[in-house]
Formats: sequence, C-alpha cells, structure tokens
Amino acid sequence: MKKRRSFGVKLWLWFLLFSAVIFLVLWLLQTVFLQSFYNNMAIRNVEKAVGNMTAHASDSDFYEVIDEVAVKNSLLVFVTDADGNVLYSADEYRHLYSGTEQPGDGTDNPYHADDVMNWEKGALRNLPYSYQTLVNELDDAGTDRVGFVTEDETAYVTGVRLGDGRILSVSLPLGTVGGTVGILRVQLVWVSVLSLILCFVLAWIISKRFEKPVAQIAASAKQIAGGNFHPELPKGFCTELDELSDTLGETALRLEKSQNAGREFLANVSHDLRTPLTMIRGYAEMVKEISWSDEEKREKDLDIITREADRLTALVNEILDFSAMQADSSVKEYEKIDLSRAVREVIGQFAPFCDQNGYAIEAEITDGVTARADEAQIKRVIYNFIDNAVNHTDESKTIKVSLTTRDGSARFAVTDYGKGIADEDIPHIWDRYYTARNRKNKAAVSGLGLSIAKEILTAHRAKYGVDSKNNCTFWFELPICSKRPAKNTAS
Repeated sequence: MKKRRSFGVKLWLWFLLFSAVIFLVLWLLQTVFLQSFYNNMAIRNVEKAVGNMTAHASDSDFYEVIDEVAVKNSLLVFVTDADGNVLYSADEYRHLYSGTEQPGDGTDNPYHADDVMNWEKGALRNLPYSYQTLVNELDDAGTDRVGFVTEDETAYVTGVRLGDGRILSVSLPLGTVGGTVGILRVQLVWVSVLSLILCFVLAWIISKRFEKPVAQIAASAKQIAGGNFHPELPKGFCTELDELSDTLGETALRLEKSQNAGREFLANVSHDLRTPLTMIRGYAEMVKEISWSDEEKREKDLDIITREADRLTALVNEILDFSAMQADSSVKEYEKIDLSRAVREVIGQFAPFCDQNGYAIEAEITDGVTARADEAQIKRVIYNFIDNAVNHTDESKTIKVSLTTRDGSARFAVTDYGKGIADEDIPHIWDRYYTARNRKNKAAVSGLGLSIAKEILTAHRAKYGVDSKNNCTFWFELPICSKRPAKNTAS
C-alpha cells in the first residue's frame, strides 16, 4: 500500500513547488525572453516617437522637437534632403554639444554643422550604413513610411518621407540589452539561491502552523469515534476550521443523543414488547392445557391473545413509523388540502368508540379552511391529539375539538377535562415513551403518539404546543390558503 504523506508535508511541498514555478518564470522573463520583450517595447516606442516628430515637421521648432525626442528615447535621428545630404542630426548626447565648439581644434559642433555632412565625405556625424537600405525600402514600398530590423539584428530603423522632399531617418540599437542579461543572470543566481533557502524555511514554518489545528481536529474526531463525545476542539486559527470544529462538535452531540436514544429505544422496546409477548404465550399455553375443552373460557382466552397481538402489531407499527420519520430528512412539497373536511373525517373515526363507551366529542369547526400539508400525516396528528384527550379526560367523558382561523393561520385544538399536566412534566411530553400522565386505557400505551405528532408538525414547520393551566389543550397552527367565513357547530 502506498504510504500517504501528512497534511503538513504536502502543504510544504506545494509551497516549494509554487516557489520553484515563480523562479522559473522569473528566469525565463529576465534572461530567455528579455531580448524579445525589449525589442518589442523599443520598436513600439520608436514608432510613437517618429509619429511625434512627424507631427511637427512643418513647425518652426521641428529640430528642437527632434532634439528632445532623441534624448528622451536614446534615438539616432537624421533629416536629409532627397539626395542624402544631412540637414540636421541628433542623438541622446545632442544636449552635451548644444551651443559649444569641439574642444581643442575649433571645429563646429558636429551635431549642427553648417557644412554638408554625409557618410561619403567622412563628416564627423556620418549617415549610418542602413540609410541607403531605408531609401530603397521607401522606394520599393511605395509608401511614405517604413520600418525594419537590420540584417545583423543590431538596430531598428524607420524612416518617413516628409511632404517637402526631406527624409526623416530614425534608428535605435537593439543589442544593448545583451550585457544587461549577463549581469541579471549572475544576480539571479544569488537571488534564487537565497530566496529558495528562505522559501524552504518559511514553507516549513507555515505548513507546521497549518498542520497543528488540523491534527488537533483529527485527534478530536478519533476521540469522538472512541466514545468521548465532549473532546476539546481547537478554535481561533481561521473561519473555515472554526466552522469545522463547530460542525464536529454538533455531530458529537447528535451521536451522543443518538446513542442514548438507541439505548433507551432498546430498553423501552424490550419492555413494551415483552409484556404482550408474555401474555400471548401464557394464554396460548392456557388454552392448550386448560381451557381447550371449555368453549366459553377458551373464547375469552383467545380474545385476550388477539387483543395482545393487535397491541403488539400497533406498537411495532408506531416504532417503525417513528424511525422512518426521523430518518427522512428530505424537503417535501405539500399540496393544498381541505383541513375542515380532514378534521371531520377523523372525528368520524371515533364515533363507534364514543357510542360504545359513552364518550362525547364537542366539535366547533370553521368551514372551508385549507392549508398546504400532507393530508394523511396531518390526520394522524389530529387522531393522536384526540386519542390522547380521550384517554385523559375526566369522568364526564367529554372532549372539545375546534378548528378556527386567526391572523392568517388555521388553529386546531383538542381540550380534555382531566387532571392536567404537572409543570415539571410539560417539557417532556413530546419525548419518546413518555407516559407520565394517567391513562384510562393503559393497554394501548406506546409513548410514541405525541412524539410522532411532533415529528410531523416539525416537518410541516407548524407551530404547536400544550396549555395546561385550567383544562389541558393540545394545539397546532398551519398557514391557511383560503377561508370562507361560514361556521358550523356540531356535537
């Protein structure tokens, strides 16, 4: 198996690679491509300078402009007539001779001579050998302006035929950067060596600095995996790692809660399943050994077995439903439902039970109330609330069910007239397997009814709660889609 490098080592290597790439690019730009870059920029500046001089060709200060541009851009400039006689010349040293005489021999300034100056007569400032090539290029091109690099690639020459027959010749050396490149190479060697050493050290320090909080988080994650759900999580290095620490801390709390819930689940399920299974087994053996021949006794025992089997089935279904709801974290799109009709249908399910056992349901339901919800799940919440009230009401065996609207919300409420809920129990009534209140039908207890209701209402983002100051009222609210003001009261 290939050995993997640590985060710090990888970060250090990436820093070194980044530094190497930067120095490679620097070497290429400063040595290999410096001449090409210099030539392109120089030619661009020459063409711009020629345009500046040409724009003043007919001005009285034309030669002054030539002097200024030549000095500024290190250019060699000649203005000749059509026969090649020099009318004016200038270069970057022109200002050193301006208004002076040549020292020692009394001759005129070679940059501004009165006598004819051309390369054939050997004047002090001769025309360059590229001048004739420039004239030929102008003749062959048929245009008033040309530019070219000399055959030995040592200079760039450009020329313009001015309107009065004069020729403006401008040249710039291109080989002067060669010596500079040699100096830069030596300098870059030292700079590169020193910089690489510095980058090596800095990269190591930075990688260790970044590695430390990551290693601490990894160690904390191992502690969580080992069962320590409250490890010390590092913070303060950077926002992303702080968020990672917060997420890991939340995950640890959820894992702890899930583990505790799992243990509680096994304990409660074991207890709740053991009772009906024991009774089923006991009565089955009783039927087999004692009451098989006694038809009346046998029927009673078989009814108990059936009842306990139904209880067991209902308990298992509720456990499976609750687990499925907790596992389902998807966002659902709900449809518009008639909430008024849904409430009436659930109340109708209790009608046989109420008639048989003497219970009364007082219903106050506003017609035409609609909301966006899962109809089957909301009916289950309504059923659980009513079933809870039936099992906790007083001797009057009366409960009240209402569906009203206010402030854009539909409010469903179920009130029983039992003993209410103790203040210390209210925070726990939505917990799984909570059965602190006395019920009239203990055989049907699973402790999951209100927990399932809570999961459904939370998924619907509905408001819900319980009021137990006088009577005990469970309620929930959903945003309404539309409402008609008609009201129907039945009991």
